[in-house]
Amino acid sequence: EEEEEEEVVEKPKKKRKTEKRGGGGGGGGGGGLSAVKEISDELADLLGKGKQMARTEVVKEMWHYIREHDLQNPENKREIILDARMKRVFGCDTFTMFTMNKYVGAHIHPFKPVDLTSSSAPKKRKSEQKGQKEKKGKSSGGGLQAPYQLSPELARVVGKQILPRPQVTKKLWEYIREHDLQNPEDRREIICDQKLKLVMGGLEKVTMFSMNKHINQHLLEKLDPSYYVPSDQEPDDDDDDP
Repeated sequence: EEEEEEEVVEKPKKKRKTEKRGGGGGGGGGGGLSAVKEISDELADLLGKGKQMARTEVVKEMWHYIREHDLQNPENKREIILDARMKRVFGCDTFTMFTMNKYVGAHIHPFKPVDLTSSSAPKKRKSEQKGQKEKKGKSSGGGLQAPYQLSPELARVVGKQILPRPQVTKKLWEYIREHDLQNPEDRREIICDQKLKLVMGGLEKVTMFSMNKHINQHLLEKLDPSYYVPSDQEPDDDDDDP
């Protein structure tokens, strides 16, 4: 009988070991991308799942919405063609399945602005490596962004009359940061100064999402890439100064 009692005591010990293993595994998966965070009103309205979501759930629901509305480019499934509702949220016409995460991230606390310039270089290098294999015997000329003729109002803010769209966004953010125009209590909100008001339809304030909608009106004409000369190749700016 004593031996049987010892066996009974040993069985719960084994169970405790397995419980510890299970508990350790569950605790390790509760943070990071699966942590529940606040999302913007715009994204909450699009997804219809409330104001608190984990990033993994946001991405899952985004893909559900994209597939339900058939928004993938049939010729390039990596490209998403935004419908009217998504354009209102993200302020652009298209993005890729890779850059989508940056646009989504801007709508998740702490609401960091979309910045495609910092990570675009390494991505381009990867694509160029792939392109070298794929484009043997084909004409290259793909990496140049078509520039736009800018409105006088936008040109006064960014300091150039002709720029590709990514450079317009980059220069705008340089201007915003240089003049400290982000609302310190809500970094998503831009407080327009007099020059920026002329670009943003006379509004006192815009969000970093709605800003792109106003920029589109100031891209007057799409030009041939040869019209754009990068800043480090322009001697004119220095020559104009007395």
